[in-house]
Amino acid sequence: MNSRIEYLKTITKRDSADIQAFRELSEKEYYALSMEELARKAHFLTCFAREIPLSMDKQERLVGSMRFMDRRQGIANRNKGHIIVDYRMILREGIGGIRRRIAALKTPAAEAMEKSMAALVLFMRRHAEAAEAMDMTDVAENCRFLTENAPQNFHQALQLIWFVHLFLHAEGVCAAVSFGRFDDYMYPFYRRDMETGALTREEAKELLMCFWLKTCEGDESQNLTVGGDVENELTYLCMEVTRELKVRQPSVSVRICENTTQRLWNETLQLIKAGIGMPAIFNDAVVIRSLENAKVEPEDAKNYAIVGCYEANSDGNTFGTTACAGLFYLSDVLLEFLKKEEDYADYPAFLQGFKAFFKEKYNTDILADFRRNWEYIRAACVSPFQSACMSGCLESGIPAEWGGCKYTMFGINILGIGTLVDSLYAVKKVVFEEKHCAYRDFVRQVLQNFPEEGLAKLCRDLPGKFGTDHAETNELAAEMSVLIAELVENGEICEGVVPYAGLFVFLRDIQSANVPATPDGRRYGERLSYGVSASDICTGKTVTSVLNSSAHIAHDRFADGNPLMFSLSEKEVQGERGDRLLKGLIEGYFARGGFHVQINITDSDILRQAKASPEEYRDLIVRISGYSAHFTKLDEEIQTALIERS
Repeated sequence: MNSRIEYLKTITKRDSADIQAFRELSEKEYYALSMEELARKAHFLTCFAREIPLSMDKQERLVGSMRFMDRRQGIANRNKGHIIVDYRMILREGIGGIRRRIAALKTPAAEAMEKSMAALVLFMRRHAEAAEAMDMTDVAENCRFLTENAPQNFHQALQLIWFVHLFLHAEGVCAAVSFGRFDDYMYPFYRRDMETGALTREEAKELLMCFWLKTCEGDESQNLTVGGDVENELTYLCMEVTRELKVRQPSVSVRICENTTQRLWNETLQLIKAGIGMPAIFNDAVVIRSLENAKVEPEDAKNYAIVGCYEANSDGNTFGTTACAGLFYLSDVLLEFLKKEEDYADYPAFLQGFKAFFKEKYNTDILADFRRNWEYIRAACVSPFQSACMSGCLESGIPAEWGGCKYTMFGINILGIGTLVDSLYAVKKVVFEEKHCAYRDFVRQVLQNFPEEGLAKLCRDLPGKFGTDHAETNELAAEMSVLIAELVENGEICEGVVPYAGLFVFLRDIQSANVPATPDGRRYGERLSYGVSASDICTGKTVTSVLNSSAHIAHDRFADGNPLMFSLSEKEVQGERGDRLLKGLIEGYFARGGFHVQINITDSDILRQAKASPEEYRDLIVRISGYSAHFTKLDEEIQTALIERS
């Protein structure tokens, strides 16, 4: 095993000087480097398919293991991941059909795309041979049939999706490769098999359970979307399987719209009450509008799915680079502004000065970083297999990273809008209205981590912070979110690339150890606010007040994700009364324009016990950021954050 892995490491090793120097290359040299990277990845996939040890159990109905992901640090391929490939096209065309389409292309990328598909065929044949040797006849037949043909039944369709999913991870050893609208493209296979008697509901359920368990070998954010304008028996079966298995993956998201049936609502509520942090719930009307605002055509926007944690993409035709293609902290911008040697006579002048500084900072330094990131993605992350799985790239012959898909998006993740709003509000109240100290003295206190405890407490305990449903901070949150949205929408990354924003950065709210103090009374190292929720240090908040405040954010301008998570105890959601409570909270928030909500059903005492005695709580699953995980396997700082927030 080790010798094989070492071999794979050697063929993926590249000269780091290439990545450092590509920014100085001419366009011709830059393009040549990208083509070299395409060829290199195709060669890697060939070696991977030929050399990677296979892991197979005689009881498996679906084969192919993602356990090589455990060795991701030893493999140099890096892609951005965070993608939904065109699974509808893949199931319709099959591998043979895709290869025929590639053969008709006359572009420089076509050879690498074909070589990567040939590698997948080799990988599948190896599994067929191994299954045959273990007398797994139906599995072997499926694997061999799929090397050339489109799937003919539900079992084969699942197996093909899984092989493609594995290869996408192998190509880039990346995260958040997501499944798109699973109940939409898989339903025709389910329905046909059910109608012909080739499959029973229980057999389909067993196959889905096998698929769900397979995903648990891999990364933490393999999103699978159901519901919305598609609702069928497979939708309900997916929810049922998730509730009964209680596993951490796939990360199930449910689309809620005005036509969502009571049956799907019931399935959603029962899955919430299962206590594994799923499903994530999305408001169709707002998500669709947010994509339309990001220049996605209405019909494509309606066909959205969720990538990774909360990021919306038109399903199967978008190269999204969601989640941290570019990112920044709002607290960094504010603190840099405070360091300017300027004074302000009143709050309007202060706020106007901050806005002007923010705009200049974004349009110069921040955008320049994003453009460099995009050039890196185009050069170093270009991927032949992923491109071959996108119908737009098969039509254009252009890799996804070079604009081959119908839509090319650049996800910009922004952390701490709650902390920013509270900080601006604290300056308004403490300095300009209540006049506890002069502006420059206040700034000095903040930059020195509040040496005067009294001032820190005054800022921390200030009533009316964002999350308490206070008119002033609600209005300020709306104003700041519109400002941020306009900056992102108007900031050009590259021709043909649409920037779109999300108000979160994965786990960085918890991992804030080096973030300096902010004017809201938050001290050095304390957590920043996450998503569109209130800050941890906000006092006087309730679930309903947080929902009411968060609804003031301009959600339809942030298609890259606006997460809101809260916790309820198991006692609070018991029975029909609990169902009414959950549905009322979700519907009320969505009616006021909310984008997303996810709910942890947990108790801080249980979490404390699990932290103290992990061996007794191995199966305890909780929601963190945009995915579910076993609580006892989390880092201590994440465990502590979850305990305090619940």
